[in-house]
Amino acid sequence: MRTGQRSTTRMALIVVVVLILIYLGNIVFGYFQASRMELRPLKPSYFTVFGFPSREMEERRWKIIITYEVPKVMEQLRETRGLVRPEFGAEDTQNFRRVPMEQVIETLPVVLTEQHIEKAWVEKREAETLRAQPAFYVVHFRLTSEGRARLWQYARQHMAQVRTLGEKPRDERLLIMIGDQSWAAPMIGSEVATSWWLASRFSFLQSSDVQIKPIIDEEIANTIVQGVEEARQKQLAQGGAR
Repeated sequence: MRTGQRSTTRMALIVVVVLILIYLGNIVFGYFQASRMELRPLKPSYFTVFGFPSREMEERRWKIIITYEVPKVMEQLRETRGLVRPEFGAEDTQNFRRVPMEQVIETLPVVLTEQHIEKAWVEKREAETLRAQPAFYVVHFRLTSEGRARLWQYARQHMAQVRTLGEKPRDERLLIMIGDQSWAAPMIGSEVATSWWLASRFSFLQSSDVQIKPIIDEEIANTIVQGVEEARQKQLAQGGAR
């Protein structure tokens, strides 16, 4: 009886060890493959995630100004006090000029398009009374292997830059556009530039690679997700027409 129990326990342990090895092997292989991808520059699509490299944009005097949750790319015409992060509220037309969308699309680097998003969905987060936090929405993207590699490489390139003495830290942002309309400008978390972030993306425990939050307006969240599907349909239509 005891011999049978020991045999069963050993078999269970062997199965667990094998599953762990397969799990770790999948993560290592995924990281190794993604980190060594040779990625060509992308062209904008109907749904495009642009990079907004802070140093280059600062030289151009371009800033992202967010009014009523919708980001706009603005050129700063004169110095203003205290404007470090995006400003929420009415537009300042005296100190800023809106950059034409054609110029934005031609200038900003393309990080991702709809072809790099496996799945997009909206999650509602309930209000937290104790934190005085209202309900909001989160847009999730599950990326392809290439999409993860592209986002990771972009983050490493722009977030791992050495700052000079006294240089202020910068926020690195993405700019999500559907057609010629921008809908979100999420900041890139510092962890995205790490090797651990890329490796952890290949764990089956990770369902979401990108989270855009907080979005108060449900319509904006749904528009972003619908934009991914619309872009796919346009690509299919174009492919069928050829």
